[in-house]
Amino acid sequence: MTLNKLNLMKTLTGSLLGIMCWGAAFAHASVPSGKTTVVYFGTQNKDDFEKKIKPVFDSQSCKNCELVNYTPYTKEGTVDMPGLRERVESLPDTTSFVFFDFNMKVNDQNKDLVELLNKKAQKGLVIVGSAGAPKANEASSSLSRTVLGQVQNALIIGELGERDRLAPSAFYGPEMLTALRPPKDKIGQGYSPLIFAANLAEHWSKHNSQEWTEHFKNKKSKSRKLWLDLNDMF
Repeated sequence: MTLNKLNLMKTLTGSLLGIMCWGAAFAHASVPSGKTTVVYFGTQNKDDFEKKIKPVFDSQSCKNCELVNYTPYTKEGTVDMPGLRERVESLPDTTSFVFFDFNMKVNDQNKDLVELLNKKAQKGLVIVGSAGAPKANEASSSLSRTVLGQVQNALIIGELGERDRLAPSAFYGPEMLTALRPPKDKIGQGYSPLIFAANLAEHWSKHNSQEWTEHFKNKKSKSRKLWLDLNDMF
């Protein structure tokens, strides 16, 4: 074998080993590590978030998980819905996934929010949200007519009432991943989607964002249950 051929083989072997090492490093880096940061959007005021929402999340999730309230507020302290899109646009770099503690019907004012959330989802952002319910003066409708219901791969969580049935006024449809029974302790109703988000945060490091989406799809497709519970999913 000539000297040129030996040099060529050494170069190719070195390149192949380099690619294999890079690939292993990439695969390892694709699984999130460090603190899990869940960005929260809700209809609660700041005080209620600190007193009612965050304590429930903290009691259900890991010590290395945090829930960050990124809800926009007006000067009067009420939720600034028109400012919601700008907040979603400027998510912190530390965001692991986002949690919407509400849902609403699609209209001319929030169509751009749907478009933005879909763009974020396409880039790998996991979006978790409550199935929600219409306003008091509105009739119920399908999830497909709501903001979260039109976001690709959104993990939409409902809540069960008496006899394991959805509330008659809640949004409904196949876009819902599952509906959970509310906790029997003093937490009460309305927190099931938040508890799902806390459990996802606790297990977040096991998969990357794309893998989590596929994980839940597979769990749902392979189960004969109408509603998966937390033990079925994690």
